[in-house]
Amino acid sequence: MSPLYVVGAGPGDPKLLTLKALELLQEADVVAYGDLVPEDIVALAKGAARVRIGQRREEHERAVEALIEEAREKRVVVLKNGDPTIFGRGLEICRKAEARGVPCEVVPGVSSFTAAAALHRIELTDGKELRHVALLAYPHFGPDVVSNIRADTLVIFMMGNKLVEVANALRETCPSGEVYICINVSRGGSCRRATIEELPSYAGQRPALIIVRRCWRPDPAK
Repeated sequence: MSPLYVVGAGPGDPKLLTLKALELLQEADVVAYGDLVPEDIVALAKGAARVRIGQRREEHERAVEALIEEAREKRVVVLKNGDPTIFGRGLEICRKAEARGVPCEVVPGVSSFTAAAALHRIELTDGKELRHVALLAYPHFGPDVVSNIRADTLVIFMMGNKLVEVANALRETCPSGEVYICINVSRGGSCRRATIEELPSYAGQRPALIIVRRCWRPDPAK
């Protein structure tokens, strides 16, 4: 029995796939993927059956259960955008597979936040002023969460339909931060400097993430 593979599809550009990801796609019998994985990456699995996975947790869990059973007889690859360990439930899928006696392997991918930083020259850390990075996503994001984080740089994932809430939270907790809105970063998209007030105007565009540098707040102890 070959493993079930949970593979990082990277930020969208097929050229940013790892060699191992490409090899596994070319060998796969079944490839499963969500809405944010581009079709031209899925198309690299020329001989594989294709399975779309819904984003809702119930749909996702039902699809994973079926894929685990299929992996007993076929070579199954589950593609996750970015890196499967960053808000991708990659290790969760492997735990479920291994609990059912199916071996599983997670293959890392290039995360959208590192791609955004590299392609659009946004320094996440510099070892001086910027030393700590916090990764956040809904539903675990809001003024109460941000106010308890002491990080110089915030990265907020999957925000295409939550930008009003993001703007409200940043206005309350990080009003002087340096904000970038990044959309479709590796496929001709952009990372633009924006004010907090401008963020809601980008609502509905995806895949999107927010990078906030110099998110410094007064120390309440002083």
